[in-house]
Amino acid sequence: MNKHLVLILGIATLVGCNTTTSQVECDSSIDWLSLGSEVALAGKSVREFDKYKASCGDGLPSNAQALYLDGYTAGIQQYCSYENGFKLGEKGIPDPQICPLEIRAEFDKGFKLGSLDRREKQQNTELAEREKDRALISSGSAMSSVGG
Repeated sequence: MNKHLVLILGIATLVGCNTTTSQVECDSSIDWLSLGSEVALAGKSVREFDKYKASCGDGLPSNAQALYLDGYTAGIQQYCSYENGFKLGEKGIPDPQICPLEIRAEFDKGFKLGSLDRREKQQNTELAEREKDRALISSGSAMSSVGG
């Protein structure tokens, strides 16, 4: 019994270690401006930089955060556009809620219309499938009454 308990605790510990936040690499060649932009364009929070701060500590270049924020600001303006909102809504991707209030309105409009477009396409597809099923059932009924 004790062996099983020890085994279970060991596995739980290993699983717990596996779920910790991902470590990032502290590389002196990181282009902080590009990284900030990439993070924003991926729909991630500006707080992703905190992982670098935690991992790199004093090894973080003094201008890293400023460059990262400049890149993030440029990227988030692109991400929070009407067009991107529409594209995400149309694909059914959940809204990550990262757009700042000042530029959120256009993104929200696009997202809502894209989501509506997606729902309409799904409904049309479902309707076409039901009509196809009805036609098959009708033709099957007609065949059985002719043969009977």
